[in-house]
Amino acid sequence: MNHVLDVLAELAGGTRIAAVPLPRIAAAPPGELAELVASAPATVRALVGERHDLPPAIRDALAADPDAKVAKAVAPHPGLGEARLRAMVARHGVAVHARVAANPDAPGALLAEPARHEPPVRRALGAIAEHPHATAEALLPCLDDTRAARHAAAHPALPPQTLVALLAHPDPRVAEAAAAHPALPPEAMEALIAP
Repeated sequence: MNHVLDVLAELAGGTRIAAVPLPRIAAAPPGELAELVASAPATVRALVGERHDLPPAIRDALAADPDAKVAKAVAPHPGLGEARLRAMVARHGVAVHARVAANPDAPGALLAEPARHEPPVRRALGAIAEHPHATAEALLPCLDDTRAARHAAAHPALPPQTLVALLAHPDPRVAEAAAAHPALPPEAMEALIAP
C-alpha cells in the first residue's frame, strides 16, 4: 500500500471522519481498494464502501464484512441482491436498516421487516416511504412516523381504504397527499369537493 493510504489507515482509528469518500479513496484504483478491504481498519473499509463505483467483488466483500459500519456504508449500493441484503440485516440488525431500505434493489418483502421493527427506526421508515418497491405492508408503519407519513400517503402501493382514512389525518400534508392520490376512490373524491 502507498504511504498516503498507510497514513489514512493509521489516522482512521482515532479520528472521526465523515461518511463520504475521501479524495484519495475516491481516486484509488481497484488494486488499492482490494488491499484496503483486505487489511485496513473498519473505518477505512467503511470509507471505501461509500464509493458508488465499486467493482462487484469488492462491494460484495464489504457487504459480508463483520463490522456494522462497513456493511452500513455499502448497503445502499445497487447490485447487492436480496440474499446479501437479508444477510446484512440478520447480522447487523437496526444498525443497517435505514441504509438497506435505501438500496434501490431492496424488494418489498424485505422492506416490510425493518418497517415492523419495534422501536421504529425513523430513518428506515423515511427510506421505505419513498422506496418504489415498498408494499402496503411496509408502508402502513410509515404512516405512524411524522416525517415518513407524508411520503407514504403519496405512495402508489397504499390501498384505497387507507387513503380514505388518511383524509382525516391531523397533519394537513398527509391529508393532502391522500387527497391527491390517484387511487383515492371516486366517492371519496366527490365527498371532498361537495359543498
